[in-house]
Amino acid sequence: MNCAFLEGLSLSTLVAPVTAEEFRTKYFERQPLIVNRRNPDYYDNLFTLEEFDAAMARTPEYVKVTNAVTNKTNQYRLADIRGAEAMLSDMRDGSTLVLDQLQKSDPKLGELCRVLSAQLGPRFQTNLYLTPPNGKGFTPHYDNHDVFILQVVGSKHWSVEKHRRRLPGRDESIPDAERELRGELYKFVLEQGDIVYIPRGFVHAAECAAEPSLHITLGLLPFCWDELMVAVTKAAALKNEQLRYALPLGFQQEKRELFVNQLKAAFRAMTDPVFLEGAIQQYMDEIISHYPLDIAGHVRDFFAPRPVRLDDVLVLRRGITFRAHLDGEAPRVNYGGRTITFLEIFRDALGRALDGAAFAVRDLPGDLHDDERIAFAERLLQEGLLVHQAGAEADVNRHRRRALEESPAAAE
Repeated sequence: MNCAFLEGLSLSTLVAPVTAEEFRTKYFERQPLIVNRRNPDYYDNLFTLEEFDAAMARTPEYVKVTNAVTNKTNQYRLADIRGAEAMLSDMRDGSTLVLDQLQKSDPKLGELCRVLSAQLGPRFQTNLYLTPPNGKGFTPHYDNHDVFILQVVGSKHWSVEKHRRRLPGRDESIPDAERELRGELYKFVLEQGDIVYIPRGFVHAAECAAEPSLHITLGLLPFCWDELMVAVTKAAALKNEQLRYALPLGFQQEKRELFVNQLKAAFRAMTDPVFLEGAIQQYMDEIISHYPLDIAGHVRDFFAPRPVRLDDVLVLRRGITFRAHLDGEAPRVNYGGRTITFLEIFRDALGRALDGAAFAVRDLPGDLHDDERIAFAERLLQEGLLVHQAGAEADVNRHRRRALEESPAAAE
């Protein structure tokens, strides 16, 4: 896809020149961060106006159109001629065009979200906003999740309240009566290549000047403590049959002490460290199914399989989220909606394959025959956990020849 920004993507490059550690400790969920880089090429060709136009031409499920001046927001289906005509009319009248969830269909935006999810833990999504000159999108509002605003074309003027209104839950939105800017404000311009981070609950608004603007809103969708607590409670109910019984008949008239005492006993049992550890591990395994899969190449490889050789160099597929269990019971990997199990003899090989570094198939550790190494590698390729590292075989072979020349034992 030839995008330098994506190739080196990390939290550090996302918020640079602010360090990842400074972002974690000073800004994350605490206060907005405004980064003016004076580098219009910072995002490389992450997403262009031409790509926005192409995405529209592919007829997405719908296009959202919003205009703060007229306080109008509509969704149009472009497959409907009248919908397409209405969308174009609103655009010419100054409305902002919005493409929601474009990471589901655009390879670069999909990689952007998957890589950050794999590195940081939360899921990510993208909404794109194309605003005409002097246009305004949404009226002042806060979001119920944190957002990074990546300015990829043009510029935009922003106002962000300096103090959080509230910490909204996942399904909360700002009431219409509160859609106004109040108190002290950050007022700034995002130029092409800049970024602003706005935690949930901070009211903000934006508008264009004389040039159009295209920005990517990169939404951070967290897993929160209340969700973990619900998961622990469900695990307790599975373990304790008493918690699965109905409340007694006529419970509205029961003395409150009955409920307080039973709940106190249940909560005390939930504080057992062994139980909590197991419940947390189960929750971590279950949420793996919420992360998107990268299926690029799966269909091609199924219909035109490439035989695996011992000198093939494989590497972990970039931007995947999984959980590997290498201790205790049979080695296994939670990936997508599946649990993939392996024989005990592949425990060391699985750890090596999933550590993130490229490796030659012949170098997989463990008491394995070469055909077993090949079969193991084929399984991980088929599951989508590994991919061939293009052009790497020659580098590995050169390294092995050099090692053999220096010391035959070093290459074994």
